[in-house]
Amino acid sequence: MHVERTEQPIRSTLLAMAAGAVAMTLVSAGLAHGQQPSVPQPPTIFVSGRGEVQVAPDRARVQVGMETQARTSQLAAQENNRKQASILAAVRKLGIADANIQTLNYSVSPMQRYDEKLRRVVIDGYQVTNIVQVETERLELAGPIIDAGLSNGANRVAGLDFIVKDRAKAQDQALTDAVTSARRQADVAARAAGGMIVELMELTINEFERPEPRGMVAMAMKAEAADAPAPIASGTNTISVSVGTRWRFARTP
Repeated sequence: MHVERTEQPIRSTLLAMAAGAVAMTLVSAGLAHGQQPSVPQPPTIFVSGRGEVQVAPDRARVQVGMETQARTSQLAAQENNRKQASILAAVRKLGIADANIQTLNYSVSPMQRYDEKLRRVVIDGYQVTNIVQVETERLELAGPIIDAGLSNGANRVAGLDFIVKDRAKAQDQALTDAVTSARRQADVAARAAGGMIVELMELTINEFERPEPRGMVAMAMKAEAADAPAPIASGTNTISVSVGTRWRFARTP
């Protein structure tokens, strides 16, 4: 009984000491926090800028497609190869080097249908498709290349693009214009707020390009040969760059 009476006071004393230590720790932390106030950040101005440069294309990319059908895959492939050889010969006569001619997306697929009487899928024949792609620095040849394809077995124009081979110079100019625009806007905003821009604190570059413009074909494309090459307008390409900036602001004395 004597032991039980002495344990209770000791336990109470230990709990009181622990609570006091926690309280002292919280008070000390509060004092330390109060002694280290946060440093105020300098006022800043956020501005975005954009630059665009119009560039004349210097290369044309033409794609003409062929689709041939036959009872067997071998016959369909033979007919497709014959048309392709005729197209390649006509393109070479325009002065296009073999290095600038490429065959794309060659495929052979069965022509299937569901037969109600047989209650199953049957194959009626095979279809072979492919695309001949031609690139040239002579933009005026875009129309004759299309006509060469359509006159020798191609039955669709799969693509027509006018592109810029070297975009670096135009991109640099667009970036310069974007940063200049951002700085001009920041200066205007700073003066309106009664101060001035002190320094650039952050610059992010968000580069993006619009899709390459399609050449505008001024006449409807037909499988038959035309009397004159299809007139094509190459237009211009737009290279765009956007930037985000953050500038330190100071009030004018």
